[in-house]
Amino acid sequence: MSGNDTNEKSSDEIVERIEGAEWYSLLAKIGFGIILLAFFSALIAVLPTNLDSISAAVNSILMPLIFVGMGFLLLGIAMHLHLLHLNLIRQIQKQMDKPDDEDDGT
Repeated sequence: MSGNDTNEKSSDEIVERIEGAEWYSLLAKIGFGIILLAFFSALIAVLPTNLDSISAAVNSILMPLIFVGMGFLLLGIAMHLHLLHLNLIRQIQKQMDKPDDEDDGT
């Protein structure tokens, strides 16, 4: 097996890893969308029935607000990990693109 074949095989592995990272990013966005949908449905369904007092309104919307906050937090973590993964793949690709002659130091 020549060095060129291993570079091509490694390039294919990098492409597969990038595609996998995009899939997880999509799943994180879908999950966040579901959280937002639940929040807005709680606003529409629960809040109008509890508008008698401010405390009842706050109590009825507090849990959905916590879920939305957690959704933002989890989405931020997922995007951060996604970007770190893409940066790692870019660094691996740069190392693969370097010729082996530079490693000798002569």
